[in-house]
Amino acid sequence: MLTVQVKLSVEDIINSLPDLNANEVDKLQNAIAVLKNEEALQQAINEGLEDIKQGRVTPHDVVMQEIKARYNYKA
Repeated sequence: MLTVQVKLSVEDIINSLPDLNANEVDKLQNAIAVLKNEEALQQAINEGLEDIKQGRVTPHDVVMQEIKARYNYKA
């Protein structure tokens, strides 16, 4: 027996639904974009937290010194 797996994207599935009008398709695509952005944000937060746990951070005072030096800030 031969089994074929086809991986469809959500966009492919939406486009295959025959009874959706353009407005409904647009709303679904916008919802997908929001979910992707939220997923990317969550991943970035998790990476940042892992950086903190691993000690891959720069102290605030060091960052401020670098910024002041870069922009010739004199206080």
